Amino acid sequence: MIEVEVHQQLQHLLRQSPEMAWPHQLTMARMVARGLRLGRNALIQVPGGTHHRLSYLLPALMWPGSTVVCVPEAVQQDILREEIPWLQQALDLHKPVRQISRWPERGFDGLALVDPCVWLQAQLSPDPAQKGNFPAGIPVVIDGAEHLESWARQVLTTQVGAADWLTLQMAYPHYRERIAEAQIQLSLSLLRRPGRRLRLHQDELGILRWMRDLVVGPAVDSDMGCLDPGCPDLWRQILPALDQPHQLWSAEVLHETGQVFVQVCPVAIESALRPLWTEQPFVLVGEGLDVEREALAYRERLGLPPLTTLRFWQTAQDPLPVVVPRLPVPNSPHFQTQLGPVLKHLICEHSGSAVVLVSDRPLQAQIGADLAAEFGSRVQVNRHHQRERGILVGDWDYWLRHKESFAVPQLLVMVTLPFPSTEDPDVAARVDYMRQQGQDWFRSYLMPLAAATMQRAISPLRPGSTLRHSEDPMPVVAILDNRIVTRSYGSHLLEALGPTIRTHVESLLV
Repeated sequence: MIEVEVHQQLQHLLRQSPEMAWPHQLTMARMVARGLRLGRNALIQVPGGTHHRLSYLLPALMWPGSTVVCVPEAVQQDILREEIPWLQQALDLHKPVRQISRWPERGFDGLALVDPCVWLQAQLSPDPAQKGNFPAGIPVVIDGAEHLESWARQVLTTQVGAADWLTLQMAYPHYRERIAEAQIQLSLSLLRRPGRRLRLHQDELGILRWMRDLVVGPAVDSDMGCLDPGCPDLWRQILPALDQPHQLWSAEVLHETGQVFVQVCPVAIESALRPLWTEQPFVLVGEGLDVEREALAYRERLGLPPLTTLRFWQTAQDPLPVVVPRLPVPNSPHFQTQLGPVLKHLICEHSGSAVVLVSDRPLQAQIGADLAAEFGSRVQVNRHHQRERGILVGDWDYWLRHKESFAVPQLLVMVTLPFPSTEDPDVAARVDYMRQQGQDWFRSYLMPLAAATMQRAISPLRPGSTLRHSEDPMPVVAILDNRIVTRSYGSHLLEALGPTIRTHVESLLV
């Protein structure tokens, strides 16, 4: 049985290379092997900074049939440079491994490495020819499942730029001037509004509907698409969405160049994804997916069917300390006046490098300026630094993207809890949709996303992280948003950080 073989081989490897060991390596490898053998779906939450890739690569290499592993291009290069040669040489494995964008010749029974967006594009395409790029029934392992929702949204988004407006004018030369007028009117309306990513207002959608009715008239069916054969393909796809429910119309606005890109995507992407999961067995592997082990909110957003769920934590005798200074709530006028002295006290108390996470741009700028006045060139705002005692003031997104390229900080400060902002069109549209459906949008959407963000943010600091050295002092996490201890949901967020933390609330006299 493949589970036994994988267990034995991996156990042998880890005895020879203990630096690659992770306490849950064998359990996860058996689960992946079992999924391949039985065609069972699984969702596995792993802590960041571990060697968990071995736990799905070895079963995939030992499985006699073909397997797809979906990871981004950069991770593919790491796998081909590190794990695959080591596993093949150590265990004398000869299964072919290829990087592909479509399925190779018939009879290929190797391991295929595919970019997740390429795989999703093929699987979600209405074009049968493109859908055939990957045969049904082949087991799929997707690593990086914390990004799966954004990957799917990216694939399901249709975008219209200046060149597409020109194509429409050429297709309907009699209406060239009016199409150009609609484009200019829409662009000016969006350029007058602040922000880079904007949700279209009803009057802006009205401009698109007016142009649609002028050009193709009633020959648009919300299910069948634009019936005018002369309409360009992109517009045939996008125009019917003006009358479809639960569509997010947004725009990417580049004020510095005057460019405007109109985008449309389904709000409820789970409807598009649900049929996908029935076409092949799959294993999803990700870091910090949900508050709960069962990941119910995550599964709902992605339309996942019933499956086996596992969640692994780092194991450690010394828990990661989490400090919650007593401060006013973030929307209090006294919060910002007390914030600066507390931050300076925390940074001085911990002599190593520090990371201060705050996504509110005005507050971020204020914190950056205050700390730079105190600590000088040690402070960088959303910029990488190599200084031993550097201080990064950054967005949550910036830290999550670049955390592995930084030395593990001695102090990580969360200025406010990372609830998604309803100024983000995706978030606002999802909240509106859940309200219409009578769902608890806070506990089923905003809170799980905040918990997942916090889990991923502290992963380099956790005991057992491969990014930490055993001789390093224990890092400290400071949460300055006292809602973590005063609101009922705060305990759920702390529990989501896992059993390897120790929390205490303290008053800082500064």
